Amino acid sequence: DGKFSPFFYTNDYENQVMGMVFDGLFLVDREGSVVLKGIEGDVRPYNGTDYTYKGIADCDIVENSDGTVDYNITLKEGVKFSDGEEMTIDDVIFSYYVLLDPAYDGVSTLYSLPIKGLEAYRSGMDTVQNLILAAGPDAYAANDFYTEEQYNAYWTAFNAAGVKFAQEILDYVVASGSATADDSVAAQAGNWGFDLADDATVEDFWAAIVAKYGYDISDDGINAETAGTSISSFLEAELGDAYTDYTVAVQTGESAPNVAGIVKTGDYSMTVTLTEVNATAIYQLPVTVCPMHYYGETDKYDYDNNMFGFVKGDLSHVKSVTSTPIGSGPYTFESWSNGAVTLQKNPTYWKGEPKIDTVIWREMTDEDKIPGVVSGTIDVTDPSYSKEAAEQIKEANSNGEISGDTIQTDLVANLGYGYVGFNANRVKVGDGNGGDEASKDLRKAIATVIAVYRDVAVDSYYGEFANVINYPISDTSWAAPRVTDEGYKVAFSVDVNGNDIYTEGMSADDKYAAAKQAALGYFEAAGYTVADGKITAAPAGGRMDAEVMVGGSGKGDHPSFMA
Repeated sequence: DGKFSPFFYTNDYENQVMGMVFDGLFLVDREGSVVLKGIEGDVRPYNGTDYTYKGIADCDIVENSDGTVDYNITLKEGVKFSDGEEMTIDDVIFSYYVLLDPAYDGVSTLYSLPIKGLEAYRSGMDTVQNLILAAGPDAYAANDFYTEEQYNAYWTAFNAAGVKFAQEILDYVVASGSATADDSVAAQAGNWGFDLADDATVEDFWAAIVAKYGYDISDDGINAETAGTSISSFLEAELGDAYTDYTVAVQTGESAPNVAGIVKTGDYSMTVTLTEVNATAIYQLPVTVCPMHYYGETDKYDYDNNMFGFVKGDLSHVKSVTSTPIGSGPYTFESWSNGAVTLQKNPTYWKGEPKIDTVIWREMTDEDKIPGVVSGTIDVTDPSYSKEAAEQIKEANSNGEISGDTIQTDLVANLGYGYVGFNANRVKVGDGNGGDEASKDLRKAIATVIAVYRDVAVDSYYGEFANVINYPISDTSWAAPRVTDEGYKVAFSVDVNGNDIYTEGMSADDKYAAAKQAALGYFEAAGYTVADGKITAAPAGGRMDAEVMVGGSGKGDHPSFMA
């Protein structure tokens, strides 16, 4: 989308580019642990080798007797942004205040931390957009925050954006192979979990989405259905330059002038105070440091007078430079054109001038990545790895290995995982919200059968390059449960009575049979009729069928097909 801003990027690809243009307050080591002593450098071992991690800041964490927690941050002196301006703690404070502003609508959730005084700072303000959404589309009511013209223009744009949002979903369904272009809107939307009338239009599909979520455009609302582009992006496109008028926050009540828990203690130091211990804080507080003189406005920064580089509630200037980033990282942004981002080395980089002059990030399909290296079109890439990909690489090398005279392969553990998700509003028993025990037993029945086939699915697709996990966290993370931990369990490995399904030394076929038997027990608990090892009838409000969607690019290219 070309949003190369640490504040407002919309996808991980943009974030990867920014990782070369900016510095974050703290580093993470090869195991994902935060480095708190970056100024002098921290030496940490990994796989038998010591590595030194140097960053732009130190952090001293102090738990106080009253339950509050102080994060005392000290910034490295002499770090410069690529335009020659030195980084100071004012740049850090500015970056925090952008992310904590009542009008902030980017991807960061820093505002969810229990920072002292944050609630008082954000309260009493809301965006014009949120006020209009709360008012609803039925009729304008006179108020002090927006005009009737703005109100009508917004709802016109909202519906136009919504139809495009819905159409993108249908296009995605067709592109993925779940439906054809000749199928009806109802058939296409059915593959997205919506039951529509046979003669439904795209407008009807959008109306169904609104009926499900109301006028909540957050990621927990309408945007939960996105097929790629957020509803906010469609709205911005419809409203054009006027969109910023709707994203400005206006004061609707009492609001504190500053965040009491963000305190400047020197030109290169500050303290962030949390009201309580929070395990995620150490991962959210290391914000990307942006130059206040560029992303903000210097005449609007006066820490002692509660001015933090912009007018509270108005981030229009911050957004105006979204596509032209300036940071303190090893590379500077030169251009973005035709799906390619060009970066040039930063000669004033605080760690030293990079050895590579130019780096170009190029948009590519996964299918083109390995052939691109073979042909010399690209130098480095990150294809999705599988047995098929490994064979493709081996064929390109004369030695028949994954590293040879054409391609050098470095395998890196991925801090991520795949999973099967259930729609609790559809996979349920009865007319409730799916949170009752019978509905949970139904989902456990299905999950028990799927889970037992994970080993063969992963092995057939990835071979030795992936493994099965049993908790929703990558086992490359330091926080992942280990097999040796007390209470460790294989996922969905107990029956409805809490007894272990599997025993040591079981063959694969025996496991499949045991899983089936355990699943039948869950089905019975959910109210299904079971006879002779089969389900013969569903309870009231239950179904005898389920729709499964697998994102296999329309050609079955996904390990879940085996499960």
